[in-house]
Amino acid sequence: MFLSRRASGFRAILIILTIVLILIILSKYFVKNNHQRSISMSNYDTNTKVNIFTQKNLINKNSEFIKNMPNLPSNLIQIVNHSISLYVHFDLKGASPKISYFEKLFPLLHKWGATGICIEYEDMFPFDGIVSSIKHKQAYTKDDIEKINQLAKENHLDVMPLLQTYGHLEFLLKLKDFSDLRENPKYPQVITPCINKTYTILFSMIDQYLNLHPNIRFFHIGHDEVYYFLTNPACEEFQRLTGIQNQYDLFAYHLNIIANYIKKKSPDIILFVWHDVLQNLNIQMLQKYNLLNLINPVLWSYREDMHVEGFVIGSQADLFGQYQTLWGATAFKGATNEIATLSDVKHYHENQLSWIKQLQLYIPTKWKNFDGVILTGWSRYDHFLSLCELLPYSIPSMIYSIAAWQQQFSSLPKLDIVPSSLHEYVQKQLECSSALHITVQDHSTKPVPKCKFPGAGVYEAMISLPRIWLQVQEAESFVNKYVTDLHVRYKYIHIKRGEECLEKLTPVINLLKAFLISFTNSMNEVFPSQVAIEWLETYFMKRYNLVNERHEFIQHAVNEQKSWLPRPIPDTENLEINYKNKS
Repeated sequence: MFLSRRASGFRAILIILTIVLILIILSKYFVKNNHQRSISMSNYDTNTKVNIFTQKNLINKNSEFIKNMPNLPSNLIQIVNHSISLYVHFDLKGASPKISYFEKLFPLLHKWGATGICIEYEDMFPFDGIVSSIKHKQAYTKDDIEKINQLAKENHLDVMPLLQTYGHLEFLLKLKDFSDLRENPKYPQVITPCINKTYTILFSMIDQYLNLHPNIRFFHIGHDEVYYFLTNPACEEFQRLTGIQNQYDLFAYHLNIIANYIKKKSPDIILFVWHDVLQNLNIQMLQKYNLLNLINPVLWSYREDMHVEGFVIGSQADLFGQYQTLWGATAFKGATNEIATLSDVKHYHENQLSWIKQLQLYIPTKWKNFDGVILTGWSRYDHFLSLCELLPYSIPSMIYSIAAWQQQFSSLPKLDIVPSSLHEYVQKQLECSSALHITVQDHSTKPVPKCKFPGAGVYEAMISLPRIWLQVQEAESFVNKYVTDLHVRYKYIHIKRGEECLEKLTPVINLLKAFLISFTNSMNEVFPSQVAIEWLETYFMKRYNLVNERHEFIQHAVNEQKSWLPRPIPDTENLEINYKNKS
C-alpha cells in the first residue's frame, strides 16, 4: 500500500510538472505574439489610405476602464465621499508660455491642490512629416514637450494632452495644402469625414501626440462646436456608399473611427470628448458605434448658475451617467467675452460653487461615474480671434477657482460675502502685499497689490491700466474743449490753452509710457516677444497713439506757432465728406 501511494505520488508530480511546462510554453508564445503585435502597431504607415467607404462592420472593442486614479491631495474636496481629480487647462493657441514659466508654476499647482494638467497645444506642437507646415514659428521642440512631461511628473501632475480632431481645426485647415479637407470649403473650422486624406492627416497628428506622450492615461480629442456637416462636394458619394444621411450619424461615425484608431494603439487609454455635440446622440446611435465603451464626455459650463444647462435635465443627465467615467469643465479665465482682457474672479469662483452644488445632488444619484473636473483657461475663443485674458494676469482667478474645490473652503459662500479666511489664504499663497482684486471694478478703486507669484509683473501692470485710462479720460475731457480735430488739421491753436492742455496730458503720457515698458518687460519674461506685441496692438496702441499724437501736436504748436491765417477756417465752400478716406 505504501508503494502504491508512492507511485501515485510520482504520477501526480509528473502531471504537475507537465502542466507547468505547458504554461511556460504558452506564456512565451503570448509574450512573443504581443511583442510582434506591438511592433506592428508602432510601424503603422499613416500614409496608407484608409478606405472609410468599405467599413461594413465598425470595430466594437470594449476597453476596461482604469479604476486607479492619481493620488489625490488630502485637501481636495470629497463630494458624498467621492474623490474628485482636478486638472488645470492650458490653452496654448493664445499665448504659449516659455518652459521656464512652467518650471515656476507647476510646483504651485501641486501645492494648491491640482492633480493634473490638460494641455492644448494646437499649432505649438512640434509636428513633423506630412503636417510639419502647420507649426507655429515659435512652436515647442520635442525636447520642450519632454521637459513639460518631466516637470509634471516631478510635481505629481498627470498630463492630459488635448488634440482637436473634428471642429476647431483652423490651425490646420487655414493652410492651402489642407483646404480641400474643409467640411465647408468657405470656412476653415471643421474637417470633413468624407475624404480618405482626412484620416491620413489626423492619424499622423495623433501618432505624434502619442509618441511624445508615451505614458498618458487620458487623451482629450476635442469634438466640440462642429458647425458644418455633409457640405463638402465629396460627401455626396460618401453618403451613397455609407448610407449616412444626417449630421449626428456622421458625427458618431467619425468619432468611432478616431477613437478606435487610438484604442488599437493604446487599449488602456481613456478618451475624452466635449459634450456639446455628443449630447445630441440618442442611446441607439451610441450603441451602434459602441461609443459608451470608447469615449467619455466632458460636460462644460462656465455659467455662474450651471444648473440650467441641458445636460443636467432628465434623460440627458441619465444618459451621461452610463459612460465609464464622466468629467466636468469649469473656467478660471477666457470664458466671459471674446475681447475680455480683465478677469472677473468673482464670476469664475461662483462658476466653481455652482458645479459643486450640482455635483452634491447628482454624484450619489445620476452621476456615480463622475471622477474629475478640468478648470479651463481659454486664451482665444478661436484661432483667428483676439487674445483674451492672459495667463499670468489670471493666476489669482486660477487659485481662487482651485481653492473652491479644497475641503477647507468647500462650505464658504460667494466671494462678496465670504469670510476672510479664503482671501487671506490666497494673499499668502501669492505673496501679495494687500488684498487681491475680486471684480474688474476693483482695478479702478483699490490699491495695486505687490505680489511675487510667477508673472506677477503682468498682473500688476494690467490692474494698473484701468486707473491710467481713467486719468487719460479726465485729461482728454479738458483738452477736447480747446483742441479739436479741426484745430489739429488746420494748425489753429490757442497758445495759452494749449499750455494748459500740456499740463494735463504730459503726466498721463508718462504713465502710459511707463506702462508700456513695464508690461512689455514682464510679458517677455513669460512669453515670446510677439505675444506682448499682439496684445498691445490689439488693446493698447490705437488709443495710446491718438493721445500721444494729440500731445505731440500741441507741444509742437505751442513751441513753434507764431502767426495764424485769417478766418474762415477752413476756407472752403464744400464739406470734404471723403476727407478721412483720402487721408
